[in-house]
Amino acid sequence: MTDPLFRLLSTLPQAEADPVRAARVRTACHAELARHRPRRCAQPGRTTRIWELLVAGLGGIYLTETLRLALHAYGLW
Repeated sequence: MTDPLFRLLSTLPQAEADPVRAARVRTACHAELARHRPRRCAQPGRTTRIWELLVAGLGGIYLTETLRLALHAYGLW
């Protein structure tokens, strides 16, 4: 950037938010977030536990197959 541009930019006033509008937007955002709050499950622990076990099992199968393919590629299996 050139010096005249910096001088021009330095003469601009500081931007300030309108407090009334900021409060209105904040209130609207909080209301929208409250409307879309996730609902609780009847048994939150049980559902979470099932998903954890499923993901762990699939990860184990993936790791086992990857090791089997690597050993096969090197001729060790």
